[in-house]
Amino acid sequence: MKQKKEVLPALFGILPQRARLEILMNRALQVLLLVFFLTTSGCGGSRLSHDVIRKQVADLGTSTLVPSAVAVRRIVSQSGDRAIAETTVDLAFQFERDSDKSPWHITSVRLGDQNWVSVPELIAALDESRKKTTAASLEKLTAGVAAYRQQNGTSPAARDIKALADALHPRYMKDLILDDAWGRPIEVETTNSNLRFRSAGADGISGNADDIVAP
Repeated sequence: MKQKKEVLPALFGILPQRARLEILMNRALQVLLLVFFLTTSGCGGSRLSHDVIRKQVADLGTSTLVPSAVAVRRIVSQSGDRAIAETTVDLAFQFERDSDKSPWHITSVRLGDQNWVSVPELIAALDESRKKTTAASLEKLTAGVAAYRQQNGTSPAARDIKALADALHPRYMKDLILDDAWGRPIEVETTNSNLRFRSAGADGISGNADDIVAP
């Protein structure tokens, strides 16, 4: 049984066991709000059009969305070489239940005109993306510490991520990094004068094979 997104508010109330999925959807897909930075090179200095925005959002990554699946809410700002556009992308959910008296549950999701994706596949894809983002953040921290050590002859005296960020940002590390991609503080481990960084990963439990560690 397929239900369009217009009926979702009524059905979400009977899905208490899907709280984690709902949080993921709110953050990543459900009302897909892309604060999209567009350079205007090749536009001849003209104002950025909604058609150009829809096409570029539809072409992101390996997407095969059609531009009509992308709605431009507004162009927040535009300067000579940068613009910020807020857009939404249609999202549909497929619900199933075992019997007439059983609760509904989400089984798959469809973004725009894409194929249906099962909930486990979706969560796995989101976690894989977050792993890559977190690994990149840990590498930036490692590079920042190396730059600090080269300049000062020793690692920064920091026992947690906030103190470390204060020491590194912005002189030795351009980005302010405090949390992993799951929104949890990055752990700082000290061994002699060396610093090591750890994310507890998707399961949120530190010290197992799910962890992401650098260096």
